[in-house]
Amino acid sequence: MATRRISLIHASPAAIAPLARYYAEAEPQWEMTNLLDDGIMRQFRTGDDAAVESGLLSLVDRACSRYHAEAALITCSAASLGLMRKLSAAAPVPLVKIDAPMAEAAVRSASPIGALVTFPPTLAPTCALLNEVALSAGRAISIRTELREEALQALLQGDSAAHDRLLTEGARALHSAGAGVIVLAQVSMAHMREPFEREFGIPVFSSLETSRKALREALTR
Repeated sequence: MATRRISLIHASPAAIAPLARYYAEAEPQWEMTNLLDDGIMRQFRTGDDAAVESGLLSLVDRACSRYHAEAALITCSAASLGLMRKLSAAAPVPLVKIDAPMAEAAVRSASPIGALVTFPPTLAPTCALLNEVALSAGRAISIRTELREEALQALLQGDSAAHDRLLTEGARALHSAGAGVIVLAQVSMAHMREPFEREFGIPVFSSLETSRKALREALTR
């Protein structure tokens, strides 16, 4: 089987390890290149949209010109659909927004949808994404959210146990509030999908499995 070249475009270092582990096992024939600019996280926080767009597009351009990527995965969930449309129009290869396939799966699954978020600038784009997907599908949904920013801070400081404990508290709050499905807005939470499904008995979605299918489809375009 021919090697396919995929670039992962990151604004957070926390996204690299779970994606690297997953794709090494799920798609060992793919040549994966990680491109990170964590300064983009600060620009998301300050609302500097022009700088975010320029930074992400610069990474996409490098993926194509230096590493000959055939497709790229934008791993930052804070990237809005509007931004993705701009990036896709300028990019020479197909782009996949990591959480878009996850949103489609969640909307098909159940409502209310519980969104567990650890990066504040992701909150509004995640809700907007879910609502846009639901509108396109002709479905009515309601969304409950839990923002646990301190969990991401713990993870970035190397305290994975505190990260997981804080996430569990957030997921329990969503379940208690009546969520029929939970989406994990950051890929750094993906390892909690199965534990949460066992504890709550409802569908829980991470962006790992769903984005893989979308990347496979992008490679055929």
